[in-house]
Amino acid sequence: MVSLGKAWIVLEESFHSGQKQLVAVLSPRKTSAYVAEYIEQAYVDRFANFDEKITFKKNRKNSPYRIERYMIGDTTISHGHEPIFNAYYAHKLERDDRLLRFHYRIYKGDFDSREVTEYIEEVRIA
Repeated sequence: MVSLGKAWIVLEESFHSGQKQLVAVLSPRKTSAYVAEYIEQAYVDRFANFDEKITFKKNRKNSPYRIERYMIGDTTISHGHEPIFNAYYAHKLERDDRLLRFHYRIYKGDFDSREVTEYIEEVRIA
């Protein structure tokens, strides 16, 4: 495995099929607000019809594709429904030929007594 540092990893994930597809690799310096805006736009570009894209452009609040506040966390961001776009802040990113492995953490609770759970995910890359 070759170490690649840190990054935001954006995946398209399907609940039903379990498939995962890499959408983007973003700079780890980007804020969660920037990443949320990015995946919101990417989701619209990918799945909305022309009229929905125009509605989104004119007024995001009226768009069925707007991102909800509860879907934005410090290290994970979700958008859409079947398939869903998930963004993960990967604190460790590795590549082995056609496999991308990334490590990320989810924090629960308030700052003083929060729980940390670490996950490792893999996705095939072209």
